[in-house]
Amino acid sequence: MNSDNPGAPKLCTMRSQIQARPLYDQTLDLNQRIGLVMEVQKKLGYVNRQTLIQTYGLTQQQAGALMRDFIHAHAKDLEWNVKHSHYNLKR
Repeated sequence: MNSDNPGAPKLCTMRSQIQARPLYDQTLDLNQRIGLVMEVQKKLGYVNRQTLIQTYGLTQQQAGALMRDFIHAHAKDLEWNVKHSHYNLKR
């Protein structure tokens, strides 16, 4: 669990890497994965793959997978901001 946010899904790190990089736990269910993206969306007011990489230390593939889950779940409520290359939730 994240000590800053007790309700947040847990993140794990791989000790074998030279530079420890937190990775999202592969066992997270769909709602937890979407929750990770939603947390960034609420904090910043927008979300894209790069914000997930910076926030959670994910690889591009991991961040892309989280975005794909999020987009599928919230497609009707999202709009793409072409100028800034990120998604906003419609108000």
